[in-house]
Amino acid sequence: MNALTLENAEQVLHEAMPGCVRALSIAVTALGDGAASLTMPASEAACREGGIFAGQAIAALADSAMCFALWRDGRGRRPVATVDLHVTYLRGLGNESLIAHAEVVRAGRTLSFAKVQIVGAGSGQLAATAIGTFAWPA
Repeated sequence: MNALTLENAEQVLHEAMPGCVRALSIAVTALGDGAASLTMPASEAACREGGIFAGQAIAALADSAMCFALWRDGRGRRPVATVDLHVTYLRGLGNESLIAHAEVVRAGRTLSFAKVQIVGAGSGQLAATAIGTFAWPA
C-alpha cells in the first residue's frame, strides 16, 4: 500500500496528475481520514479574461481534491478513474486563491463517491460544489 501523507503529496501531484493539472500550481494543504484540502492560486493558467477563475480550472481542482480524499480512505494510493463529475458553479471569484475541501461519501470495492466545496481563501465565499463517482481499475 502506498500511504499518502502531506509530506509526499507534492510528489504524488507530479506523478499522478496530468500536466494540465500541474500547470494550475495546485497544492495539497491538508489530509485527513477520507478527506483532503487543496489550494489553487489565481494565475494566468487558472483564470479567464477579467481575472475570474475558469470553470475548467475549477473542475480540475475539484476532481483532484476528490482523488486525494479517496487516496486517504485507508487503502492507500492506487490508480483511480473519474467516472462522473458534476460541478455546480455558484459565484465567479478572482484575485484570491481557491480552497477545495473534499471528503469521501462512500468508499466501495469498485466504485467510490466523493464531494467537494470550493471557497475563496480570503473571502470564504462559496464558489462551487461538486460530486464525483470514481472507479478502481481491476
